Amino acid sequence: MSQDFLFARKISPEALELKKRLGVLYADEAAVFETSNEGRKLHQYLTQQGRYGRRFAPRFWERESTLGRERELLILVCKKWHVAKRLLASIQRATNIHGVEFLFDEGDAGLPHLGGIENSMEKRTRHRRAMMRMLFDYHDTNRLVICLDPNNMDLLHDFYSDRCTTKVLEIECDYDDDYLIGHAKRSGLAGDNTNHETLMRIVPTIRQEFEFESDAIKGAEFPNFYQIKEQSGDDENAGSISDFLNVPGDLAAEIARTDHLFAE
Repeated sequence: MSQDFLFARKISPEALELKKRLGVLYADEAAVFETSNEGRKLHQYLTQQGRYGRRFAPRFWERESTLGRERELLILVCKKWHVAKRLLASIQRATNIHGVEFLFDEGDAGLPHLGGIENSMEKRTRHRRAMMRMLFDYHDTNRLVICLDPNNMDLLHDFYSDRCTTKVLEIECDYDDDYLIGHAKRSGLAGDNTNHETLMRIVPTIRQEFEFESDAIKGAEFPNFYQIKEQSGDDENAGSISDFLNVPGDLAAEIARTDHLFAE
């Protein structure tokens, strides 16, 4: 910025025509370049625009804002992540539907390289539709299953507002005090040294939070909403799975009978 002349950098080895033109220009002793000495202000302005998120051109994943009318997004919603992961694995074994675990809730979701959009949960969430569209393209499929924590209501509303077909299967689990205490510790609400009396005051609040999240999903009255429950029998759960996946009853029953599906 302190030099009153132009320069070129990061020129591709294959840019032969550009190199030729630059060489001719360099050898032209009669060439005159007018400089207006605005380098510092221009650099500051452009740097600030990047900081605000406004660039010369959008990232390649920002160019489109829909998953596609012909695509079907299947969402497993469950507070117990290990239960949803077991069901997802069973679905993938029994069908040819590709699945992705909690990509909007876990940093390490086993995602393929997608040009950098997969590097952080913040980036995935900010560009959620582009993220899903790229996963559909990567797997070369029109049907994809993902897992989602029930607290992601904004994501559910956004996916349902897309032109694609969105379906949700809520997995309703039972929560005993030991699980809720473990959740409190995992989420930083309690530590290993938190006394039992304090833990027992936290448990009812966490249980109420889980119920609130489940009620919010039901209250949204999403179309194509299905539910399986830990307290229900395999046959009843198989019916919901069959409708959710649009698979035959015997295949849905096989998925519903997944070994230790609701186990801790």
